[in-house]
Amino acid sequence: MSVRSSIFLVLFTLIHFYSFAEFRVNKIFINRLDVFDTTSGDWFFAAKLANSLHFLTREYVIKDELLFEEGGWTDFDALIETEKNLRSMNLFSKVEISIDSLEPLVYDVYVLTKDRWSTNPALLFGTGGESYRIGFRLEELNFLGTATTLTPEILYRSENDTRMQVRLKLFQRRLFRSNFSLNYNFFINRFRTLHNLEFYRPFFSRNSENSYGVQIVNNFGNDLFFLGSNGYRKMEFYEKGGKVWYSHSWSKGDRLFITGLLDIRKVIRGSPDYARAFDNSGRLFVAFSSISENFVKSSRLNTFLTEDLTVGGWGSAILGKTFRIDSSGTDAFYLAGVGEKSYLSDDSKLYLFGRLAGGSAFAHSIGFNTYEEFWGLMFYRFNNNFLFASQIKQQTVWNWRGIRQLLLDDKHYLRGYTLNQLNGDNRLVANLEFRYFPDFRFWIFYFSGAIFYDGGMVWNQKQEIFKARWHNSAGFGVRIHNDKTSGKLGIVRIDFAFNFDKKKFAEIIITSDQLFSIFKNHQFELPSILGEEYEYE
Repeated sequence: MSVRSSIFLVLFTLIHFYSFAEFRVNKIFINRLDVFDTTSGDWFFAAKLANSLHFLTREYVIKDELLFEEGGWTDFDALIETEKNLRSMNLFSKVEISIDSLEPLVYDVYVLTKDRWSTNPALLFGTGGESYRIGFRLEELNFLGTATTLTPEILYRSENDTRMQVRLKLFQRRLFRSNFSLNYNFFINRFRTLHNLEFYRPFFSRNSENSYGVQIVNNFGNDLFFLGSNGYRKMEFYEKGGKVWYSHSWSKGDRLFITGLLDIRKVIRGSPDYARAFDNSGRLFVAFSSISENFVKSSRLNTFLTEDLTVGGWGSAILGKTFRIDSSGTDAFYLAGVGEKSYLSDDSKLYLFGRLAGGSAFAHSIGFNTYEEFWGLMFYRFNNNFLFASQIKQQTVWNWRGIRQLLLDDKHYLRGYTLNQLNGDNRLVANLEFRYFPDFRFWIFYFSGAIFYDGGMVWNQKQEIFKARWHNSAGFGVRIHNDKTSGKLGIVRIDFAFNFDKKKFAEIIITSDQLFSIFKNHQFELPSILGEEYEYE
């Protein structure tokens, strides 16, 4: 072949590729399937009755998420992102978008969705950490088919003699079909009452240019500081305030962001001994961030359902200023940085994720309230049924001016250990799991198994890390997966953990969801003070 012919072939290939990068949408056809349908293997004698008790997702909910329209021009990236966004709503067990060519550059688009069972009444029962909980939750993820989440919960907890608690969540992704979201959370038990209201416009897609919103909090009661085997100390508090933010994004591929945020909260503590870092301090931040995302559909990682694994990165540089609201506040400059990176091999067998973050306040040439963390995840898939997964997480502070508490127990990384017995300013944990996903299925239920090792330690900032004690547990477990339900209620986890400190098996652990997800999606984050978390249960 001559050089001239080779150049012509290359040019023809490039022109052909880019000419089909965009196409015009002729018609859009939306096909909504019920939870149970005759074409799937889960059809049973009462399927019609079950479907009649479920509100099918309204067509406008799907239309509002489409990133293309009839008569308009679009590309395949928009189809892929629309499919991902619909899946992320946790309303559908199946989402497929396909096209049919009518003539060159003109296509019909077919959107198929199959509803997931959205009304989940559940008797809650769980054990672990020498405590139990029992109660009732009615989780409705798709109220009247409008994509509205409404979740009331009543729970009795033996932990810390908490007794009865009530929780309510209301979330609407598109309030009255607008581009604004509403999120309200209410929580009350004998120790604390929490109110949190958010009204905001999120980045719905890669093409979204602006995000802004407001959050209001009103919390009061008692936080708990744990004293090991000696119980706990109640710390009275009252907190009210809120924050406002605005973020602008540009570039369709690897996106860039600039974000401004103002956070003002007034906190009253029952004693100066209970003060935390940056109490009664306003925060003013400017963040410069970027994100890169490629989506890979996968399954049999955490569940049998299709999950969108994000490969790419996230980075953010935060410049800030804290200022006093009253005499107990902190007046300082604040600098922080966050970096994330993930990798997936070409054969999708090996996945790696790493996150490194750090921040510090500065005043009069002195650094304080300094925080650093590392978080690593990985998995290696041997075949479609068997994989190895691991997680390591390290959190450390220096010159932290205020009370702080991280826990290490059955709820926090270390199965088989009593709740709230191990706590400190700093924490290092490692979790290893061999996960097995067999092909066996019983009606709407799948089953998986795991062999695990958990290890970790906590220590205070004035203590040398080499003098802290490493704690271990190991064991095995079974997971029951419901392919008609998403979220935490979609998995029942039963674990048997051997506590190496006590040299015996702890009680049977019965709870929901996996202990940890073996991948993390890169997402836009608002700027904040790093290291402020306080684990009170």
